[in-house]
Amino acid sequence: MIREPVVAGLFYPSRRDELIEQIRMCFFDRKIGPGELPGPVEKDLQNPVGLVSPHAGYIYSGPVAAWGFLEVARLGKPSLVVIIGPNHTGLGKPVGIWPEGFWETPLGGVPVNKEAVEILLNSSRYAEEDTLSHLREHSIEVQLPFLQFVFGDFSIVPVCLMDQSSTVAEDLAFAVRELMKKFSDVLIIASTDLNHYEDQKTTLKKDFLVVEAIEKRDPRLLYEYLVKEDISMCGYGGVAVLLNLGFSSVRILKHATSGDVSGDTLEVVGYLSAILS
Repeated sequence: MIREPVVAGLFYPSRRDELIEQIRMCFFDRKIGPGELPGPVEKDLQNPVGLVSPHAGYIYSGPVAAWGFLEVARLGKPSLVVIIGPNHTGLGKPVGIWPEGFWETPLGGVPVNKEAVEILLNSSRYAEEDTLSHLREHSIEVQLPFLQFVFGDFSIVPVCLMDQSSTVAEDLAFAVRELMKKFSDVLIIASTDLNHYEDQKTTLKKDFLVVEAIEKRDPRLLYEYLVKEDISMCGYGGVAVLLNLGFSSVRILKHATSGDVSGDTLEVVGYLSAILS
């Protein structure tokens, strides 16, 4: 079962050489990016790590995303990456896991880890095998070329959330903890952008409330702020999963908005890279 890329040529280049060059530019970007490339990753990841990573077009969010992948590279190479993204299309199951096969990108195919999929399906009350929710969804796909560029080979579990309720987040966190018993070198990515399409000042205010909840590792506070402050963060369910996993430390690596790139500050989207370990 092959999942073909759907936003190659839109969110990132469809040609291999152009894609590699754009990812390099995201790392080398000295205004928003970290300004350096990750070196060869020679050691394995020793303990599970969580990553909050944006999923817009690389021209906008790529330099912010580069911070997170650079930091994970310093910690070590994961053999397994669980990528939890929101469902923007409205298609498929409330909690859909792609069950098997490969996800293709211009950099090659990434295998789905069937054993890890089974652990999540058997440990969760809500997760179901589903391909429809993933077919047109970009939030998981855009993480893959960065991972391939930095780590080369690894396997994945793609999880697409239409239901991002606190109940589902707690349930999936339990399932991921069961997964951690088998895979200690797992990277869990919550793919999300922050506030959408308001002015820079408003977005910064709302985004920093999200950052506060993440720094406090408090999923209840995250949901409270989302409702009370009307924050249009799209992938909050995946972030809530990370906050429910019991990581002992959080580091905010980089925050920026699309306005920092384009100069248009009237309607911006917020981007965040943060690591939990």
